[in-house]
Amino acid sequence: MKKNESEKKNSPNAIKNKHELILRQMESLAKIGHWDVDFVNKTLHWSEGVFHILEMDPSSMPVDLETGFQSVHPDDREHAMQHMKEVLETGIAYDLECRLITTTGKVKHVRSLADVIRNEKNEPLQIVGIFQDITEQREAYQTLKQQESRLSTILQSEPECVKVVSPDGILVEMNPAGLQMIEADCPEDAVGQKVENLVNPMDLKFYQSIHNRALQGIKSSTRFRIIGLKGTERWMESTAVPLTNPTGEIISVLSVTRDISDKVISEEKLIRIKRNQEALINGTSDLIWSLDSKFRLIAANQSFLDVMGFLLGTTAKEGDSVLIMNQGEAFYEKWKGYYERGLSGERFKTYERFISPITQLEEHREVFFNPIRNPEDQITGLACFSKDITDLMAKRMELVASEKRYRALVENGVDVIAILSTEGKAKYVSPSITKVLGYSESDAMHMNLFDFLHPDDVPKIIKRLEEVCSIPQGNSLPSHNFRIKHQDGSWRWVESTITNLIEDENIGGIVDNFHDVTERVFQITAIQTQNEKLKAIAWTQSHVVRNPLAKIMGIVDLIKTGALSTEEERQSLDHLIESAKEIKERIKSERKVEKTMATN
Repeated sequence: MKKNESEKKNSPNAIKNKHELILRQMESLAKIGHWDVDFVNKTLHWSEGVFHILEMDPSSMPVDLETGFQSVHPDDREHAMQHMKEVLETGIAYDLECRLITTTGKVKHVRSLADVIRNEKNEPLQIVGIFQDITEQREAYQTLKQQESRLSTILQSEPECVKVVSPDGILVEMNPAGLQMIEADCPEDAVGQKVENLVNPMDLKFYQSIHNRALQGIKSSTRFRIIGLKGTERWMESTAVPLTNPTGEIISVLSVTRDISDKVISEEKLIRIKRNQEALINGTSDLIWSLDSKFRLIAANQSFLDVMGFLLGTTAKEGDSVLIMNQGEAFYEKWKGYYERGLSGERFKTYERFISPITQLEEHREVFFNPIRNPEDQITGLACFSKDITDLMAKRMELVASEKRYRALVENGVDVIAILSTEGKAKYVSPSITKVLGYSESDAMHMNLFDFLHPDDVPKIIKRLEEVCSIPQGNSLPSHNFRIKHQDGSWRWVESTITNLIEDENIGGIVDNFHDVTERVFQITAIQTQNEKLKAIAWTQSHVVRNPLAKIMGIVDLIKTGALSTEEERQSLDHLIESAKEIKERIKSERKVEKTMATN
């Protein structure tokens, strides 16, 4: 019996069945199937592996070639048929990758390899091949490509510099943001160059430190400066990590670097501001301090610490109570009351006048109290500021005295000071207006310059107002006389000087200084009239004397010739005496006229 069983196992059918079983298992495990096409009988044969891939029932075999092509994805069908045609006609190797449609509608990617069996005439009789389901590999490949695409997109759009550097410091790869940071116009300008060449020599040790640590498998970060290819210096903050191959060997360094130039500038600015603030706070005589709800000192400038230390008799420090007992109960209770008001939420200021315990001089101070609140709006402390206003108070007293002196001068002076608009409207009139023109300040403020200006002077004043507006700020026009009606109805001559202070924020108008010159104008007019009379007298005298004088000169010239006889010379001398008497009488007559004019 054992022999019969052994014979059965080794029979051709048993061996064939065994091989077919192994083949099916191999096809199932490898997701492959074999196929052949009989061109003579025009049939297509698939193995069970093919049917499994297509999710078909193997009992449907055999199928024809047309049915086989119907299993190919419509978008790939023409390519598959064309490839088969080229293989049969040209003899190229059959190697096709395409998509198949299963009976359930799934799309599967397969790769097929085949050999053509030909007759002695090289005519194709049969083609035998296999194909493998590579759907998972293709999907994994597509997924990987998508991931790579996403990663590439991220790196390309990443605003920070991402670079790969070889162990010896050569730049292997860098994203666009990095190229822009180092001022490279294209990757070829930087790739293949040593990164150290871009680092500021003073900071080279910092860059080398993180690069070497990454080669040791250690992630680290640092700051350093780079100098771009076009000379621009930037502050960078870089983090470097090792890149390994599948065996875990470190093959390069990956670093992410960002431009922190603005941040460094801001930090340096903040440091400068902080130092300046400390210098200002500690360099002022003002007192600045803060305390918590237990009246304990939180922080203070040096001036406050000096004062508090003097009052305490020991060095003041943070945590000390700001309530000082040794200055008397009144002092203690006053300041405790201030602090309690502030800690209750009141924001206020007080005025303190006292003798400084340090300088023994009188001081004036304004003290401000401002509650300190946390994010939940709870009061946690009090900020205090004591401003020294001693000099300000002294200047204020000087100003008050100066204002009194100025007002006394303005009110009692002979000049009127007025501030006018460009249209002549009064914006201010000094009290002396009453003394000069008889109007009250109130009346003058409701009047326009042209309301009491002499009609003959209006055109000139309009022109002066236009001129003063065109001259530089603070400049004045030459003084000018014009007539203004007095409150009693008489016309008074005034001398006026106007100044352009229109743009002055404290004045905002044309300043007119004028005073009464009526008597002076009348005196000048009288003098001018008398001068005219004197000119007339002088002219008359010159003509009255001229005729007898001409006679005298003629007679003298005649005697000097020596051609006259004794009798003729005597007669000539008589004529000289008569002419001289004539001049004397006429001069006496004119003097009487002058005396009469002087008397009038």
